[in-house]
Amino acid sequence: MARAGWAGRASVLRVVSVNSDLPGVFAVGMRPNGVFAVGFLATGVVAVGEVATGVIAIGQLARGVIAIGQGAVGLVSAGQISFGVLWSMGQVGIGGTAGPNQAVWGLFPRLRRRRVLARLRREPWDSVPGQRRRPAWRLALSVTVLAGLTVGWWFAAGQPLVAALS
Repeated sequence: MARAGWAGRASVLRVVSVNSDLPGVFAVGMRPNGVFAVGFLATGVVAVGEVATGVIAIGQLARGVIAIGQGAVGLVSAGQISFGVLWSMGQVGIGGTAGPNQAVWGLFPRLRRRRVLARLRREPWDSVPGQRRRPAWRLALSVTVLAGLTVGWWFAAGQPLVAALS
């Protein structure tokens, strides 16, 4: 019985879907939905368009796991205005950590290879003088803002992505 339902669903998926509401592997149009989607409201694993929602989203307003665009919301984001839960880069934005940027605020310092390896080996890395240490209130603020950023990402990008891909 479950197999008959799957066979019915498999026949709906096209290889190429052009200006159709039906999903396809390659979808093009105003509201394309597919694995590779190109168009205005693109939704797919790889989505390219004005308003793109996908695992990899590229567009003016991009949202997803990896988002690249003028306005980007993702776990990893790059753009003029970017919000990234784990990493963000661009002109203006906020992220868990910040990459090359102009005014992107990183909640936590950048990860350095030597520091990560020292932590994994449980070796002391360096001693920071008391004047240069991050105060506890800043760590609490960073964790709180990161939690809010994660919730905001889930409602702005995560839920629509899961709903579109399921």
